[in-house]
Amino acid sequence: MHTLTRAVRAALILAAAMIVPVMIGTAPAYAASWQVVASPNSTGNDGLAAVTSFSPSNVWAVGQAYSLSSTSSTLIEQYNGSTWRIVPSPNAAGGRYNSLNGVAGTSASDIWAVGYDLSSRSHTHPLTEHYNGSAWSVVPAPQVAQMDGLAGVTPVSPTNVWAVGGGNTGTGITPPLVEHYDGTAWSVVPTSLTTAGWLNAVTAISAANVWAVGHVPGAGLVMHYDGTSWTQVAVPAPSPSTSWELTAVAATSASDVWAVGDASSGSAQHAIVEHFNGTSWSVTEAPDQSGFPLNAFVGVAAVSPTSVWAIGSSSPGNATSTPLVEHFDGTSWTVQPAPGMAGRSLSLAGLTSTSAGQLWAVGGSYATGSTNSQTLTARYS
Repeated sequence: MHTLTRAVRAALILAAAMIVPVMIGTAPAYAASWQVVASPNSTGNDGLAAVTSFSPSNVWAVGQAYSLSSTSSTLIEQYNGSTWRIVPSPNAAGGRYNSLNGVAGTSASDIWAVGYDLSSRSHTHPLTEHYNGSAWSVVPAPQVAQMDGLAGVTPVSPTNVWAVGGGNTGTGITPPLVEHYDGTAWSVVPTSLTTAGWLNAVTAISAANVWAVGHVPGAGLVMHYDGTSWTQVAVPAPSPSTSWELTAVAATSASDVWAVGDASSGSAQHAIVEHFNGTSWSVTEAPDQSGFPLNAFVGVAAVSPTSVWAIGSSSPGNATSTPLVEHFDGTSWTVQPAPGMAGRSLSLAGLTSTSAGQLWAVGGSYATGSTNSQTLTARYS
């Protein structure tokens, strides 16, 4: 089965850090709920990995579509306020597999999507695509390693865009991949981390304040750009944990930055949250969904300092899973009702909030006993 993922997992034993207590509680005190909204599929095995919004009537999601000939193509969809539609998107020349993993923009006529294309079993290339308000086009991006890919993108302005990911030489993970677009071309930007690492997501607060998260072998990774250089920032590790990683990041201000992921310990896996208050990072183990020993976050949306949402999945320990949705109200994290579809297993991958306070989550849904995915879009309003 093909799965949508933004991380490569590894294992090392980590030092312990203090866990901030949290509680399982009730839903926020406002009338809203999740509803699955119908979305189109171009093949019989499609999925969405990321979503961004500019208004309640202009939401974009990206992912991939698999064909019966064992190839895949980019998949881009737009919501116009009433329905989702597939928008034509290009693929890399010579790429047998094409996938988009991240999407963000400065306006409705300046949107970037990033991912990778696979030309052979041993060669992948970064894939960057741009929407100018009329059509999507491939913009060449440099390659560093034998197998490079991009997982997240964030624009500061139309001439200042960051994308992150990682690579593999075939014998091991390379240092994190950071690329920058200056309005004319993409270029690789070095970081302070010269050993193995992978970046899953990135968010920009300003031109001199950009955060990216991911993992090094066995541990979470946080990197920061101060307007001059990218450096690794120390963050506390969850305890107990044998391995952990960070998968998504969002911020409301320079003193309110959120990163989410998961930590493994023995046969259990817990969703975790890291928070930066402008001075230091602290770690929180979010509550597990009752009856599920495996829990992980893959997306986060910071609406305000007192309203932060995280999505992911929970599993009883076999191949099945159920969506995990949690909310922070300024005091504690609580498990919330999640979207559902009768007879189908749902997998959430991306999350965004609109200017009207709505949330959109995207991913894939699977029929019971099937390995083929269909696109999933769900709205909270």
